[in-house]
Amino acid sequence: MAVPLATIADLVARLGRPLVGEETALAGAALADASALVRHYGLPWPDPATAPDIAVSITLAATERRVRNPEGYRMEMEGSYSYQLPASAPTGVALSDAEIELLRELSGRGGLASVEVQRPFRVDDTWYAPVAGSSERIPWGVPGDPGAPR
Repeated sequence: MAVPLATIADLVARLGRPLVGEETALAGAALADASALVRHYGLPWPDPATAPDIAVSITLAATERRVRNPEGYRMEMEGSYSYQLPASAPTGVALSDAEIELLRELSGRGGLASVEVQRPFRVDDTWYAPVAGSSERIPWGVPGDPGAPR
């Protein structure tokens, strides 16, 4: 396993408090897991000293989420008090969509995608075009209409 992109000391500075009890072992494992995810979506960065600051920051953010909320709770209630994280918020060391996008941009692996192209088909004299995500077809025109396929 590769060396984590951040250290326990970096995490303690971010948390603003020392780790207690089993948190140190949890934090070490979470740093390793978060680093692996960051490297997966970014670049290998074999030497943590050469990793960009944003990669280290994302590693620490994911690790902090795991240490602060080890059970992955999204909601808590006590009497009239309640707190709830958005359903889209990552738990554990999972990365958010925004973090993944930043890493892809950082690595130069984002922005280009392939799209399936479908040609219209003809039934009788009317052309029909497929609609993405639907079995419905829309009329595209009949021969002689401006813009109708030839």
